[in-house]
Amino acid sequence: MKAVEIKKDIWWVGVKDWNLTEFHGYSTPRGSTYNSYLLIDDKITLVDGVKHYMSDENICRIKSLIDFSKLEYVVVNHVEMDHSGNIPVIMKLAPQAKIVTNAMGKRALEDHFDTEGWEYVIVKTGDTLNIGKRTLEFVTTPMLHWPDSMMTYVKEDKLLLSNDGFGQHYATDALFVKEAPFDVVMREAQSYYANILFPYGAQAEKALSTAGDLGLEIDMIAPSHGCIWSGEKEVNAILSAYAKWASGETAGKAVIVYDTMWGATATLAEAVMSVFQDAGIPVIKHCLSNKNVSEVMVDFLDAKYICIGSPTLNNELFPRVAGFVTYMKGLAPKNKKGFAFGSYGWKPGVVNNIQNVFEALGWETILPFEEKYTPKCDAVEKIKERVKEMIA
Repeated sequence: MKAVEIKKDIWWVGVKDWNLTEFHGYSTPRGSTYNSYLLIDDKITLVDGVKHYMSDENICRIKSLIDFSKLEYVVVNHVEMDHSGNIPVIMKLAPQAKIVTNAMGKRALEDHFDTEGWEYVIVKTGDTLNIGKRTLEFVTTPMLHWPDSMMTYVKEDKLLLSNDGFGQHYATDALFVKEAPFDVVMREAQSYYANILFPYGAQAEKALSTAGDLGLEIDMIAPSHGCIWSGEKEVNAILSAYAKWASGETAGKAVIVYDTMWGATATLAEAVMSVFQDAGIPVIKHCLSNKNVSEVMVDFLDAKYICIGSPTLNNELFPRVAGFVTYMKGLAPKNKKGFAFGSYGWKPGVVNNIQNVFEALGWETILPFEEKYTPKCDAVEKIKERVKEMIA
């Protein structure tokens, strides 16, 4: 694929990672892209790099447009290695170029790489850099999702180079959202938010507020992963979605997550599900034996009720449940009602490990429920009554 002009003299020079299936525990069955953008102006500027193992492809696209001796600025919006992995290669090819980043970005680059001889332009929110016909304006977005994260706005083109914000782990021939199935793009954007940005809702709201306060007019959002949002309808769609996800607004639905060894916990999960169904509450049930944790977390975004069930194995949570609870706790969903349930053989109490996580997250909870061995009819009725307490 050749370099693609996304606006006059602004080129996509990124790469598509079709073979990526996992991103630090997050399932990426559709692969991903590492988007890098070249702005050809009086002072030629590159915004963001790519993963180190795809550097050659990125370099070739840049070379098809310019000689590296003419590159003046390299904007590093974020130092995570899927964006900065080939920055040292770029700096060897263009030692005259200056790195444009924020103070935390400079520190992170120095922690990751041998940066001897690199020159920096350090920026903060509201700072601008003139590159000729264009003015770049910077918005620092700390902890969205690293301390160094920022976005670059190209004022004259109403273009936001948003780095990890508004992205999707999605490799496709389509470069623009309008060229891809919209529902797939939105699902991948939702999955990206749920599995990477979920803990940082307050920071996402602040970033959206800052963009408004700065009066940024945006008619294109070009993230570092996935497809580019262009035009008022698409830009408003993703901005509205982020506003909703960041607010913690729920749709009142229920999510049941469980695993089972001999079917006892599965029977309890089915009983829990039936209560929500009878109450007319939308509900979805995930068994961790066949669902990746990242698929499950997407449904947490707009869920009100979370029910997690586990059998007992060696006096501990079942491993897949324990792994999920750890993953979920790290993403720190807010404003939920939690219910822990499960089964045991000779020693009860393991579901309290789930209950403790609910409480650590500040969720509203009801008393956990456990049943010994195979649930009989009376146990099924008891757990149903417990769930009814939850939704009363």
